[in-house]
Amino acid sequence: MKLFPDFKTVLSFGSISVTWYAVFILSGAVLAYVCSIKTLKKWGYQTKLFEDFFFYMLPIGIVGARIYYCLFEWEFYVSDPIRVFYIWEGGLAIHGGLIASILFGLWYFSKHAVDGLRIMDAIFPNILLAQAIGRWGNFMNQEAFGGVVSEAYYEHFPTFIKDQMYISGEYREPTFLYESMANLVGWVLIRFVYKRYGRKKRGDLAFAYLCWYGVVRIWIESMRTDALMLGSLKMAQVISLIGIVIGVLGILGVWNKVFKNKWPFQRQKPVVLFDLDGTLVDTKDLIYASFRHVFKKYKPEHNLSEDELASFLGPTLKDSFLRYFKADQVEEIIAYYRAHNHKYHNDYVKEIDGVKETLQYLKDEGFPIAVVSNKVKHTIEMGLDKCGLTSYFDVIIGADDFEKPKPNPEGLLMACQKLYHNHDDVVYVGDSASDIVACKRMGAYSVAAAFDPKREKKLAAEKPCKIIHNMRELMDLMKEDREWSDNMI
Repeated sequence: MKLFPDFKTVLSFGSISVTWYAVFILSGAVLAYVCSIKTLKKWGYQTKLFEDFFFYMLPIGIVGARIYYCLFEWEFYVSDPIRVFYIWEGGLAIHGGLIASILFGLWYFSKHAVDGLRIMDAIFPNILLAQAIGRWGNFMNQEAFGGVVSEAYYEHFPTFIKDQMYISGEYREPTFLYESMANLVGWVLIRFVYKRYGRKKRGDLAFAYLCWYGVVRIWIESMRTDALMLGSLKMAQVISLIGIVIGVLGILGVWNKVFKNKWPFQRQKPVVLFDLDGTLVDTKDLIYASFRHVFKKYKPEHNLSEDELASFLGPTLKDSFLRYFKADQVEEIIAYYRAHNHKYHNDYVKEIDGVKETLQYLKDEGFPIAVVSNKVKHTIEMGLDKCGLTSYFDVIIGADDFEKPKPNPEGLLMACQKLYHNHDDVVYVGDSASDIVACKRMGAYSVAAAFDPKREKKLAAEKPCKIIHNMRELMDLMKEDREWSDNMI
């Protein structure tokens, strides 16, 4: 085994070698994958769906890039066709890889009923990162260069770049470097700046990628001397111009109108999910009374303050009691709490103003709705029955249905599955910080029900997408034409 036997090779085993070209290409692809998966996990998608996609997409993209390149260099390969398979020698055209990968992605995500534009927004900006790194593979292979320049041109460049750009007896302009840097700048601008301050709808990040890379590539190709040609046309410039047109029309919303209600521009009515306590029914007095009852028996010397009582709204009973009691006591204490809670349930629970009217509106308009609470299902049903709300819900998810309570979004995702709806467009209405956090952890649209003015500041600290002070405000909100996801994530 030889390590760094020459400038192009990392190591070699006899006739087998690992080239820098392969290392940079794969490193860029892996980094883009990691960044994309990180975003998709924040949006609540199952990792396996995208692991499978990238597993198939990478070889498909490489094959597409190679076929595209060889088609335009066929005169070179026709005399020795076996060299088509020698990809370690270089010769991958990014446009061919993009076309093949996009076609595969359109088929794959359509098959899995996932919002295609949302997926493209997660992945496309990171392609710039992969391209920025991949261009250094071209550098190692002494390709993707520009015209002849003087030695003085490299006066302020690192020596290793100057030496590698000495090709066939002349210094060449390092267009690979220009594109690499431009791609890196584009990734930062789209991924962090445009996403936060410029994006208006799904697909905008992907369309911005097409525009940015198209402009960069047209500029770079004007300097390159080893471009793929079709007659007198540089194919990269032609394809880039097409990409720019597609991107600009996409940002302007033309494709949304042309392909309205067709995948990936198809829109379903969002799922509307509700917490129970403090959102659909007023159980605060019951909760306070039940906690006081528990502490009277198990910790009589401790007088619960108003702040302590308020802190019990939202967390699970187990989490709340573990703050005061030993773990081996908690199950007994929870049972004691529930016995009191159920016994006096109907004496304390009250209907929240505007809830029935709002639920009826949502039902009439065809919105899928469900309840997701950290309470056990039986207790949820008691509260809904007491206030006459049970008939509005086809799906009720309680703590006995999932393993991880809020702020984990498991229960919310389960509700979407039971409603036979993907979670690309979901609204969750809740009155506690854990409700907002759970919603954000799946990238959904969070609505803070600040019906109690004392809790509004704490809710606002979690940066919900919307704060309402009366349930009837939800009706006006749901009339808006928007994407029902958190665009800040």
